[in-house]
Amino acid sequence: MRLGAGLVAREYRRLSDRKGGTSIKRQGSDNRAAADEMEWTLGEPYIDDGLSASRFARKGRDDFEQLVADLKSGPTGSESRFAAHVLMLWESSRGSRQVGEWVSFIELCEAKKVRIWVTTHERLYDPANGRDRKALIDDAVDSEYESYKIHRRVIGTAAEDARDGRPYGEAPYGLMAVYDSTTGKLVDWVEDPGRSKPVKELFRLLEKGESLAEIQRKFVEADYRNKSGKHFSRAHLRIMAMRHSYTGLRYHKGDVYEGIWKGIIPRKRFWTVQTILTDPARVTYRGGGVKHELTAALTCGKCASPFRAYERKAASQWAYQCRNDCMHIPKDPVDDFIIGTPEEPGYMMEYLARDDIYDLLAAPEEDDPEVQQVRTELAAERAELKKMERAEPDTLEAVQVLGRSIRKKRLRVRELEDRERELTLPPVVLNMIRPGVDVWETWNEAPISARRQIARIVLSPRCLGQAVVLPAARTGPNQDVTGRLDFRKAPPPPAADGGQGSAAVE
Repeated sequence: MRLGAGLVAREYRRLSDRKGGTSIKRQGSDNRAAADEMEWTLGEPYIDDGLSASRFARKGRDDFEQLVADLKSGPTGSESRFAAHVLMLWESSRGSRQVGEWVSFIELCEAKKVRIWVTTHERLYDPANGRDRKALIDDAVDSEYESYKIHRRVIGTAAEDARDGRPYGEAPYGLMAVYDSTTGKLVDWVEDPGRSKPVKELFRLLEKGESLAEIQRKFVEADYRNKSGKHFSRAHLRIMAMRHSYTGLRYHKGDVYEGIWKGIIPRKRFWTVQTILTDPARVTYRGGGVKHELTAALTCGKCASPFRAYERKAASQWAYQCRNDCMHIPKDPVDDFIIGTPEEPGYMMEYLARDDIYDLLAAPEEDDPEVQQVRTELAAERAELKKMERAEPDTLEAVQVLGRSIRKKRLRVRELEDRERELTLPPVVLNMIRPGVDVWETWNEAPISARRQIARIVLSPRCLGQAVVLPAARTGPNQDVTGRLDFRKAPPPPAADGGQGSAAVE
């Protein structure tokens, strides 16, 4: 009979990557063969499939945590829930690639009188033995360092792939992956005809001015479903609408690169939707969505906060109130003055009905000199940034200088990207002022969320002026409500000859 024969052993098997490494089944068969040779009885195994043990892991290891809990549950390993004398590992790194965690685990095994068998070493270690303990800890140090090297390689590869615009990971809903038939490597994303329609419809409706709540209801009616077979939630739709990959761009840690795949959403539409979704004045309402057109367009003259609408039950009327409760103003007189009726149009609707309004508000065409200038400069800055990112400085000082230069260059690229988007007016306004169509007809056809966007754009410093609500000169009834509205315009730009610029749009 072999020394140690008749002992009870239990395995801990782990596979960090299902695409590579030694399979769970292979680990089990090798451990079984070793147990048979040592004449041990094998108990139920602990298994973590597809979970990393390094300090860079993002997911917990449920069975490893159960193993630790079982070891702690009794005075010794054989008398605890672990109920064994030996823990079998295919290799020592299967336990942990973190030195601190591994040392604590070795100390626990020592306290519970559990020995550790490593199949690839063909050796039984006793944690109470100094030499055995050192050998196990040395393995953990080597494993942790190897994890670090792998982690750095992966990060470097991911960053380089991003700069080269290569796709990465699972294809977003509406796109599908294309793999190299020889190497199996991901090489492209292409449109998924069976799933791209909801994505295109999402961007179209957002550009039109519809809210995510409205789109969600329409998607339920159309029975559009996600990859899990469930209807899209509003949060899921927002995440989809923010994905750069749909317009052929690669996003990586705050930076955007031109992708090698062809997007399914036009670039202009994508940036328009980003402007809409990231607008600080955009507010999500509970219980039915957006209900009032002017809440986001009114600004408090005391604290610069937007207003909300609420019903003053004591006075049986609605009012606009600053979100910081600085002041309120009756709603109906404000709506009448700014919006009005077809018979008596308000300040904003008279502006939108002007014969020359299309020329005043239409976004610049592709050949507009300012648009071309911004795009030319942006292309040059992006090329220079890419060259900087691929540079390999020789000294620490050069590394630091290059790092500061890259940060400044990235900031400049983002400024130009913002300017490029500002030069394009959201189409929701252009839909409202279609030539030959009565503005009241398009206003009444538009959803409340679209009207709200229009009011916020028209009542801005660039157009009619930012609508600022001033404190009341006196309290009580019969206030001069319209006198409390101050429409503040942006200062005129300086003229090219150094003289006075043209007047703001009236």
